[in-house]
Amino acid sequence: MSAVGSALMNGPPAHYLGLFTVASWREFNIHGATVMGFTEAQARAAARLHVGDRILAYLSKVSAFVAVLEVTGQAYADSAPIWTDGVFPVRVPVRVVVEVPLSIAIPIRALVGSLSFLPAGQAPTAWTVHVRSAPRRWKDADGEAVMRALGARRDAIVAGGDGDASSPVVAGRKAARRGVLPVTARVGRIVARTERLFEAEPETTVGSYDTVLSGNKVTGYSVNVPIAMTCRPSLVCLDTCYFAAGAPTWVHALRHQRRVYDTIVADPRAFAERVALEYDNLGLTFIRWNGGGDLFAESVEAINHLGRMRPDIPVWVVTRLAEWASQIDELPNVFVHFSLDRHSLPRRAEFLGLRPRTRKFFFSYQCAEGEVPDPETIATAGVSVLFFNNYDPPADIPDYDGGVLCPLNSRSDISGTCSQCRRCFDGSAVAHGASAV
Repeated sequence: MSAVGSALMNGPPAHYLGLFTVASWREFNIHGATVMGFTEAQARAAARLHVGDRILAYLSKVSAFVAVLEVTGQAYADSAPIWTDGVFPVRVPVRVVVEVPLSIAIPIRALVGSLSFLPAGQAPTAWTVHVRSAPRRWKDADGEAVMRALGARRDAIVAGGDGDASSPVVAGRKAARRGVLPVTARVGRIVARTERLFEAEPETTVGSYDTVLSGNKVTGYSVNVPIAMTCRPSLVCLDTCYFAAGAPTWVHALRHQRRVYDTIVADPRAFAERVALEYDNLGLTFIRWNGGGDLFAESVEAINHLGRMRPDIPVWVVTRLAEWASQIDELPNVFVHFSLDRHSLPRRAEFLGLRPRTRKFFFSYQCAEGEVPDPETIATAGVSVLFFNNYDPPADIPDYDGGVLCPLNSRSDISGTCSQCRRCFDGSAVAHGASAV
């Protein structure tokens, strides 16, 4: 290896942008999270990096920050393979200063009002020029704003919150191992069980003769991924999540969820194409994404690709994660169903504050055991679909806005209800809540 630049400390640390894809970020971590790579054309810029300078790790395809790195030595030349999408022979030694899981990386649009080129109250214009190349020097105040935001989110994970002190977090598998969730809760138990199972088994993708879709008598066919690897449950869904009980928690089901997750991560677009193939073979009329589990970077990419590739397939995306829901593209056949409850209501404002790419979204509300929400609360939140606990409303309920009660609340036999109703993926629920947004 030969040095290609000096890295002596020269005054206070400077802040630079560093570009990654989701794949290259994973590979960076697999290889020890100690080497940042640049192309030969970027050698001169990389040589300007000094020990102590900070690199803002930005995920280019999902437009989100995942970490801040610190330069620990001088740049050098090396062609040892690390990344699959390029050699990047100009290497800079680094260490991770602050990092959050990919599932809760901070979208750049969440920093409106915190970055100099994204002022509050103004439509952002030409901001993409700031994230097109690396290593690009950033204003120190902007770099520090990114670092503060990542630090706050990391601290919320450790404390067991998501910005709302009352809301526990599952921030990927590491958080589950730290015991963030109580094992007395339904979701906590299945997360602990899933962790034990997955730790003992290698990652593997779905085989050629397996299916990626799972059937449910109520909601039809869906893409299911593990709660433990994707979800950030609120206090209500800790004990009410239907996917954390019964058949979805059996060992063979957990293994299938894990294989589906790994298959999406391996190639999101190929997974979307496989979903379309199974849709046709099964003669379906809609797909539910996240019958269990929640969104992550690669699943967003898969959904956007599926929506563009097959505009004839209604895609019903159920989520509780604002940062990823906001990344779903505006597509005529993709409907974002954002689930709320009394503990996670702040996530509504978080989602809207991220300026979602699509207008085809709506909010639902899940009642806790014994809860009968005030109609004004439901109307103010723009809720389009209301679920009582176990679909069992009390005998005497208030007069809610017409159409807001899901038909599951009133049926003795709930089989096939979603395919018969279709409000969640035919635009009816979107139109119902549009006036309150």
